[in-house]
Amino acid sequence: MTEVHGVADVSAFVGPFGRSLDNYAVYTLDATGTVTSWNHGAERIMGATASEVIGSSTKAFYTPEQITHGHPEKSLEQAREHGSHVYEDWRVRKDGSWFWANVVISALWSPEGDLLGYAKLTRDDTALHQQVETSLRQFRDLYELAPVAIGLFDRFGHVIDSNTALCELLKYSPDELQGMHVTALLDPDTPRLDDIAASFANGAPPDDQAVYERALSRPDGRPVHCELHIAKSQQSSGDPFWLVVFEDITDRRREAESLRYWAYHDELTGLWNRAAIPQLVADTDVARAAVLYCDIKNFNRINEALGYEAGDEVLIAVAQRLRDKLPTGWSVARTAADEFALVCPDVAAEGEISEIVTTVADLMHATIPVREQRVQVSAMIGAAVGSECGGTSAEDLVRWAFSSLQEAKKAGLSTIAFAERKLIDSIDDQLELETELRDAIDNDELALHYQPVVGADGTIRTCESLLRWEHPERGMLSPGTILPVAERAGMLADLDAWVLGRALHDAASWPVPPGGKPVSVAVNVAELMPGYPTFNDLLERLVSETGIAWDRIVIELVETAIVDVPSRMHDSMNDLRALGVRFSVDDFGTGYSSLTRIRDFPAQSIKIDRTFVQDITTSRVDRMLVSAVTDLAGALDCVTVAEGVETPEQFEALRSMEVDAYQGWLFSKAVPGPELARLIEAGPITW
Repeated sequence: MTEVHGVADVSAFVGPFGRSLDNYAVYTLDATGTVTSWNHGAERIMGATASEVIGSSTKAFYTPEQITHGHPEKSLEQAREHGSHVYEDWRVRKDGSWFWANVVISALWSPEGDLLGYAKLTRDDTALHQQVETSLRQFRDLYELAPVAIGLFDRFGHVIDSNTALCELLKYSPDELQGMHVTALLDPDTPRLDDIAASFANGAPPDDQAVYERALSRPDGRPVHCELHIAKSQQSSGDPFWLVVFEDITDRRREAESLRYWAYHDELTGLWNRAAIPQLVADTDVARAAVLYCDIKNFNRINEALGYEAGDEVLIAVAQRLRDKLPTGWSVARTAADEFALVCPDVAAEGEISEIVTTVADLMHATIPVREQRVQVSAMIGAAVGSECGGTSAEDLVRWAFSSLQEAKKAGLSTIAFAERKLIDSIDDQLELETELRDAIDNDELALHYQPVVGADGTIRTCESLLRWEHPERGMLSPGTILPVAERAGMLADLDAWVLGRALHDAASWPVPPGGKPVSVAVNVAELMPGYPTFNDLLERLVSETGIAWDRIVIELVETAIVDVPSRMHDSMNDLRALGVRFSVDDFGTGYSSLTRIRDFPAQSIKIDRTFVQDITTSRVDRMLVSAVTDLAGALDCVTVAEGVETPEQFEALRSMEVDAYQGWLFSKAVPGPELARLIEAGPITW
């Protein structure tokens, strides 16, 4: 190695490598920091020739501030201590212009471990720095203008930056936030606050991105609920930091809490509502508890006489009375318009159930001043006691108490009913039967029998379809058993659809009577009737499937169904009549329809109920009533059908009154489809 002025020439370490890097300023310094080599890239970037620089210090290329702070010496010191040093900073050219420099300094050592000097590589990154600065400035502007609160936290959980929106959200100034620890921002009641602090203590909080919901605390102690969106990033030094977006969800949380509250509370009275009752019971020892359902008697009279607002005032007064006077620990809910439910958590502590019911009855019996009137109220009560129902669940206890109230309503206005074993068994039996009926409908396990409707000469004109269910344990069940079950379970429309489908499919295959015309089929509907959204579409589909003629279809409606016929039902019936479908009023005389409604109802036949037929030969009143019906039918251009004809004498009496057709055991019982086919093929029925 050569000596230059007594100093080792370290330019040999750069050699041809320095000459090939014209885009970089590559130069060497001796151990004292004096320039010993200077490549063409250094001449171009620094604006000074090698002859001008070699043998001198590089301080001329630093800013005055950097020189004052000893930056040239410190950078060499860093390289000497660590072997190399990389940094970015401003540098000054010979002409005084500044550029942004990316600098790499490497310390050079002899084999013996003596410091020979330094090799420096400098790149002009001014253009790139300007781009970064522009991006950072744009980011900073956006950071400040963003309406979303944003904060930067170092690896130990301290605030290193915050935008204006965060300061406004938390009510702190930027200087106050600077350096605050994340735990100081959280509400003091935050669960596991110590664990959160511990996670930042060693500078290694979780790396995963996450979303948390936290309550933050403002300087005045008021909380603000935020959703925190957290993402990890990295500073230029390599240290991690956390970017946190704070979304104020205080209003959203308040609305959610309000929704949760009103999901279980009655809006009018502020009491618990129906949905809350099972949980209120579940929160007790069910075996010791009791549930009482109370229904205000004749409440509609208050609404009708004084108006709905007055009725609401009565309900509010009753609710307040129950809230104020029920024993401590009881719960009370409004479960329906005029219905309240009470939960007694411990029957034994209050005495006996009879005492409890008496107390509740007295509370529900009150005189309430409303609109300058004094309104008297009282209630029917149904009660269920856990200890007497035996090992029941909260849901069962509530259900049995409600069913007891229904029993009280059936028995009379002044009745109190208790859920006893007989009633519970009956309720459970009903539920079981409802489930089995649903399965029977879905699995096509029901059947239809048909009873002929004949003319005076025995010719079969129509056959009425009658529902049957061959239950595997209960035997053959009739409509009198099936329909109430379907009504309670909300299956009437499904049952009607099944009956219509089966009846039309069966009737399409019936033989034609000798020398006659095809027999019609009559179907009773209870809920799925004209005006129902899918009724006409269902009939059209069934007619298309079966090929049955429209004029062979008779739809029977009970008299009570035509009490208040909406216009859409009239329109639907008229559309079907235009296709040939006929309508019949069933059980006429047992309902309460007016002559005006009968006159306007688009029916073609009226069926005289069996109650007027059974004593037709001995009762002058029944004969007059039947005669009146036939006269009315004639005036309305309707035919009459007498039901329940069982004796020749009844038939003769009815025929003398010019009844058009007859149905009853005198001619045939309801029979299965194959037997009906044989009856039709045999011709007119004789008796």
